[in-house]
Amino acid sequence: MNKPNPWYKEPWPWLFLVPITASVIVGFSMLGVAIQTNDGLVTDDYYRQGVLYNENLERDEKAQELGITGSLTMDELTGDLSFTIDFGQAEPVSTIAGAFRHPTRARNDINFQLDAIRPGFYTASIPSMAPGPRNLELIAPDNSWRITARVRLPLQEPLRVAP
Repeated sequence: MNKPNPWYKEPWPWLFLVPITASVIVGFSMLGVAIQTNDGLVTDDYYRQGVLYNENLERDEKAQELGITGSLTMDELTGDLSFTIDFGQAEPVSTIAGAFRHPTRARNDINFQLDAIRPGFYTASIPSMAPGPRNLELIAPDNSWRITARVRLPLQEPLRVAP
């Protein structure tokens, strides 16, 4: 008479156990990645964010109406920013708030303030940043206008900034 094989030598149990085991391992791996790389994209106040989005569009339109444009240069070694701006019909300001926003990681955002050296010319120093894409945002002190640009760091040539 034939002696039956032990269960672990049969193919059928393995066809069920391998996918289940692999799913558990992959699931825990994904959980570990999710815990270690918090993306910070979730907000608890969706309505307010929606209202702010419309407000941002109004500031962009205001900058376009006023004809505000500029050119940004960055010294990669020192982190010095130089911004030349044409205010168009807008009143010149003494400072401009700025930010380099990382598209997916809020912890890589850098806020800075551009100070006027002479009319239409502003400078700031910022810490070094990893290469890659950023969203540049420049805002008037009274939040009346905003100009934005998509940037790939490091800047190789002056960046034209316009609404």
